[in-house]
Amino acid sequence: MAFTKINKVKAYLRIEHDEEDGLIKDLINAAEAAANDYCRVVFEDMDDIPEVVRHAILLYVSHYYENRENADRESYNAMRAAFENLLYPHRDPARMF
Repeated sequence: MAFTKINKVKAYLRIEHDEEDGLIKDLINAAEAAANDYCRVVFEDMDDIPEVVRHAILLYVSHYYENRENADRESYNAMRAAFENLLYPHRDPARMF
């Protein structure tokens, strides 16, 4: 069996069950969309992206998975700052404005 995106995320989150696969897939899609939007580029193949972009996506998914019921602004701000700092070098300045 191929090691899919969801398997990689579940390994990162240390999840061994399949009950929340739908939620995890949704979080991955949201994280990928947020990375594409922030960078103003479309990463064609999310399996073949720079490692730092992959890490930003993992941070995003991890934050929203672990904080589903917690509206902690400080935690969100820390995650968002890390997300943006990791992605900043991959932004397309020509598409900013």
